[in-house]
Amino acid sequence: MQKLIRSICFILASPAVLYAGEFEPYLIEAGMSYYSDEYSISNDIAELGEEKNFEEVYQNYNYYEAVFNSQEQIVIFKAFTQGVVEFSETYFYDEDGKQVKKEIKKSDGSISTVVL
Repeated sequence: MQKLIRSICFILASPAVLYAGEFEPYLIEAGMSYYSDEYSISNDIAELGEEKNFEEVYQNYNYYEAVFNSQEQIVIFKAFTQGVVEFSETYFYDEDGKQVKKEIKKSDGSISTVVL
């Protein structure tokens, strides 16, 4: 009986194991918001950690939102603390997709611009 149960479990789990590595963490659609409870900085641009749905991250003290363009580049990044925007960054790119400017807006309303 235990062999039968193990065999059934293996058969049911096999497709998930085979296809697990084939999918991106999310499919990026331009203009849509994506959320995570972690982020990192790479080449002066914020990058979201593992994508989570809004309900999952909203329960956290800190969470992050990103909006992408059609080239799958982040154009808006927001950091939230208890549901309030702590800071936001808007990224600007040239026609070749190279980042040329970053605008940072803090919770106090101050705005700074970094030209690259």
